[in-house]
Amino acid sequence: MTRALKRSMAILLALGALTHLVGLTTPRQIVFDEVTFGKFVQAYCCTGERFFDIHPPHAKLLIGAAAKLGGLSDTFQFDTIGQSYGTEPVWALRIVPALMGTLIPLIFFWLLRELKASPQIALLGGVLAALDNGLLTEGRLLLIDSTLIAATFAAVACFLTALRLGGRWYWLVATGALAGLATGTKLTGLVAPGLIGLCLIFGLGIVRGPWSTRITQGAIVAVTAAIIYFAGWAAHWALLPNPGPGDAFYATTGQMFTDISVAQKTMLSANVSLTATHPDASAPWTWPLMKVAPYYWQGDGASIYMIGNPIVWWGTSVLFFGLLIQLVLMRPLGTKLQPPVRREPKVWLPLAGYVLAFLPLLGVSRVLFLYHYLTPLLFSLAFVLLWLDRSGWLEPGAPRQRTAYYAIIAAAVVAFLALSPLTYGFSLGGYDEWLANFIRSWR
Repeated sequence: MTRALKRSMAILLALGALTHLVGLTTPRQIVFDEVTFGKFVQAYCCTGERFFDIHPPHAKLLIGAAAKLGGLSDTFQFDTIGQSYGTEPVWALRIVPALMGTLIPLIFFWLLRELKASPQIALLGGVLAALDNGLLTEGRLLLIDSTLIAATFAAVACFLTALRLGGRWYWLVATGALAGLATGTKLTGLVAPGLIGLCLIFGLGIVRGPWSTRITQGAIVAVTAAIIYFAGWAAHWALLPNPGPGDAFYATTGQMFTDISVAQKTMLSANVSLTATHPDASAPWTWPLMKVAPYYWQGDGASIYMIGNPIVWWGTSVLFFGLLIQLVLMRPLGTKLQPPVRREPKVWLPLAGYVLAFLPLLGVSRVLFLYHYLTPLLFSLAFVLLWLDRSGWLEPGAPRQRTAYYAIIAAAVVAFLALSPLTYGFSLGGYDEWLANFIRSWR
């Protein structure tokens, strides 16, 4: 590992830690879905009462373990948004999502390097991921999306590392474990094993070699993922021996495979049958535009909105869909695309990841929110950065492009700071109120 690579990794880790861990206990009040996930976590660490959730248990188990170690009281009630945590260990409730969020910029950098991005482009990707206010909001609260994102992208990056090193079995086992964690956090985490499966079957410019080798690699990943997935459910039932509200949805029999099957069917049924509306819900086609930013919390002259960094979201959306138009329209019309200057960057894997992560959500009828776009957003950002790299954007002798490189980082920093009152929930005179009203006017 070169000194420059180590320096880039250290920068991203420090930036991720700074943005996620500083002021982690602020606000000391329940924010948005902390009401719901807090009840689940308390059941794991304290009461043992069975509950039902539309998501698998793995991320909640990790948070529950931290809450147990931190000393969460079994008498605290997660009742309403804005409720004070009092003397409860807020850091213990938020530390697992924060650590996952801290790692996301580094994981994204890792993935880009495995996709043959140049060091400068990979560093840019990691910095943009670290400066996205939307990712940061999800990674500083008692929520599970940062675990989903970290596990999904780490699984894919780990798989690429395994291939680069000749299919080392321990890297494949790690791939399966991460894919199992992603799927065990939310069922949308299936994009991780799904994308790995597509690589093994179709190659996508990534996988080569005989079918016997591909089948063996796929089997190692699949078996390990299944073990992790089933282990999470086994821990779920072991920690919930007492009667609770979950009994109204299905009864456990003590036969793990039967219970898992029933749980999956009930989760899917509940997802499909959800009819509740929400003023902050949004249609998938509006997500690249950040049209509806979910409102998470309001305190003493301050508020929290889940709003992304405009440089990351809008910049990525414009370039991503512009490139797709070129691919869809120009090639069938016989127009030749500019040949790549660098042929190494692998652009088709993140494009396939975007399709797997985004298209299925178009058919979902229940309410959805802007944070459902975070995984597709990172795949689209990876595609754009790799395409720019292929085009020779930062090749030697291109001073204007290098100026643009640093200008993008500077603009992302400015946008991040401008939105930070709504990300961290602090008051800045009347500016934060004006900013909140401005964002609401987009709807």
